[in-house]
Amino acid sequence: MKKLFILLFILIIGGSAFVYFSPMFEKIPPKITILNNGYTNLKNPIKIEISDNRGIKGYDIIMIANNRATQLAHQENLNQKSITLNLSLPKNINAKTITLIIKAYDTSKWHFFTGNKSEAKSELIVDKTPPMIDILTHSYGIGKGGSAAAVVEVRDKNLEDKYILVNNKYKFKLTPFIKDGYYASLLAWPITEDSFDATLVAIDKAGNKSTMHIPYYWRSGRIYSPKIAKIIITDKFINQVAKRVLSKIGFEIPNDPVEIFKLVNEKLRKINEKEISQITSQIYEDKVSSFYLNPFNPLPGSAKKADFGEIRHYFYKNEEISKSIHKGIDLAKVKHAKIYSSNYGKVIASKYIGIYGNTLIIYHKLGLYTLYGHTSKFKVKKGDKVRKGMVIAYTGATGAVFGDHLHFGVYIQGHSVQPIEWMDKHWIKVNISNVINSARRMINK
Repeated sequence: MKKLFILLFILIIGGSAFVYFSPMFEKIPPKITILNNGYTNLKNPIKIEISDNRGIKGYDIIMIANNRATQLAHQENLNQKSITLNLSLPKNINAKTITLIIKAYDTSKWHFFTGNKSEAKSELIVDKTPPMIDILTHSYGIGKGGSAAAVVEVRDKNLEDKYILVNNKYKFKLTPFIKDGYYASLLAWPITEDSFDATLVAIDKAGNKSTMHIPYYWRSGRIYSPKIAKIIITDKFINQVAKRVLSKIGFEIPNDPVEIFKLVNEKLRKINEKEISQITSQIYEDKVSSFYLNPFNPLPGSAKKADFGEIRHYFYKNEEISKSIHKGIDLAKVKHAKIYSSNYGKVIASKYIGIYGNTLIIYHKLGLYTLYGHTSKFKVKKGDKVRKGMVIAYTGATGAVFGDHLHFGVYIQGHSVQPIEWMDKHWIKVNISNVINSARRMINK
């Protein structure tokens, strides 16, 4: 009898140990993730992820709306380690909120062979109304490589995002303007694009979306008429300029002269332009109430030596080896000439930027920046505030250049634009100031 008791005890202990330690009786319940921000428009599906290291046996999804429960999904006899569901909701729900309850159970033999169970809940605010949008004022026209302005109205209690979309791929941020619900923006027609289309877009947290086309007239002629430039690259330039630039930034210098120039003009240019785009893509102010600018004249009495958008073809020993698009204008005067600030602004960068040499970048609000390249000496540094008439730098020949001059660039939210427009008092008044001032009068009525 005693032996039987011991045997029974051993069997009980062994069986208990088997149940406790066997993978068949694992104790970890399924993981349920509801990928939602707490809002729904009843149109967009709700993404649900269920996973279990043993295997999912089944799940139930229940919706509660107006105190009424409805089963939306039920599956059993599954054996999958992970499931992703795109749950469609009934479109005819008339409720301010709904609650989703997701229950899942796994294939484990734990809990007397019923498996581990888990439950997740998510309360969703129902919002089926898209944002209200309107265009108050905008510039009449825009040219390739040029700039424009717009003031718009966007309202939604659950607003998630709003922007102006150019050519269905470039987003321009909106800056709050004067009163709640109103926004201003400067826009650019990227120099690499042959067409231009602008659309105001607003999206709320539930996924409702409103769009409205902004009708800009396409200008042509003096704003952008690309010039073709043939530039001869000599061994002297490669040895004294290109190699110097590559050495300064730590690039390994190839042996072939053509490869040296291509490394500077193509790979390094791409890196430098990406850095400038990133620096000039930010908007720093939380709100604007006005926007006034003097025409830019950074180098008074200078001569323009190269145009914005100029298509440059580079030749070495009578063979074309590379090309580029000029992203500013070149102004020349005397060596080490004084460069002036034309407007109030803040220095965002004062550093060496490869082919652009010693470069200053100044912010002027609404995503507008000016760039001063190839300088020999800075008179201001990053973080300094500048005002009209200040000497900010001196011209030079730093970077990949043939001689002393100023490369003057203008950027809107990361995109280079035609500087000549921003050097024209009449153009600024008609296309920028009047647009913003007109909207301000409308808003303050």
